[in-house]
Amino acid sequence: MVKPRAALDGIEPCEHGGVREGATEKGIIDFSVSLNPYGPPNFVSVAIKKAIEEISVYPDTECIELRTKLAEKFGCEQNEVVVGAGVSELVQLVALSFAKERVVIPRHTYGEYEPAARLMGAHITRVEMPDLRIDPDMIAEAMQPDDVVFLCNPNNPTGQYLSGDEIARIVEAAERVDALVVLDEAYVDFVTDAFPTYTLSKNHLIILRSLTKSFAIPGIRIGYALSSEAIINELEKVKVPWSVSACAQKVGAAVIGPEGDAFLAETRARIERSKRKIEKVMDVHTDANFYILKVGNTAREVKKEFLTRGIQVRDCTSFGLPTHIRFSVRTDEENERLLRYLTSFF
Repeated sequence: MVKPRAALDGIEPCEHGGVREGATEKGIIDFSVSLNPYGPPNFVSVAIKKAIEEISVYPDTECIELRTKLAEKFGCEQNEVVVGAGVSELVQLVALSFAKERVVIPRHTYGEYEPAARLMGAHITRVEMPDLRIDPDMIAEAMQPDDVVFLCNPNNPTGQYLSGDEIARIVEAAERVDALVVLDEAYVDFVTDAFPTYTLSKNHLIILRSLTKSFAIPGIRIGYALSSEAIINELEKVKVPWSVSACAQKVGAAVIGPEGDAFLAETRARIERSKRKIEKVMDVHTDANFYILKVGNTAREVKKEFLTRGIQVRDCTSFGLPTHIRFSVRTDEENERLLRYLTSFF
């Protein structure tokens, strides 16, 4: 066998929620994935039916219709937007384009940043998180010239949302040392009164966003990045042609607009009401649509035990937190079932 590149040594596939030994079991309530529990909206089905008409031709590799809608939504130019097959593809494009000597990542965060960076031969610098919280000043102090800094906001799995002022300080520090901040806002649609980060200077900032979680469409891989024209041009150079299917483009265009905004506003309010109920019972808090909880046993044991009761939670061992689980906010009836088990265990 031909030997693989040395950069692949020690890289393991990243763990994710929603996987049960390769099978989807009926009757399991899945709290391990953090999707909008009230989606997908009906207008997604309409968009999928329209996409059927286009399956006999190659999809638009430039995603013009969706990019135009996104540019209008955020008040930017079309060439300041790139569309990808979910945030995970966009993370790979950023690493391919900009990862050099060092990549800076918080100690406990989304797992795809590290393998993407290591694949490019970059050294990983982990920034500690006192009390499981990202400290913006510690992030700023860790930056060096040419660094790529990955931040998930709100952070997965801890649920912390850095404010607009905190993100602005981090971006300003990146401008001073000539580093690049990559702000992964995959869960930002679940944050009440989120700061419009797209108004910040984009010369040292890339914003990544997903439509998967917000509209509960994980089977349709669609996400986008906002940045300066110069940065977007570099991402376009390494993007695989036709990576975004015609179906994904049609669905993306359908959810960006008034109907999608109304759906998000209504469901975000429902999720917030559910969170208040959860927080009355459990000593937990989040800015996102999921919670992290320290458990008495190992997370792997707790996950197995809960599966016997028809509930799947996220084992946070892969985040470097082997005594924590993560669970999402679902419908009130499903949340109550989970809470009964949680309160009996802990």
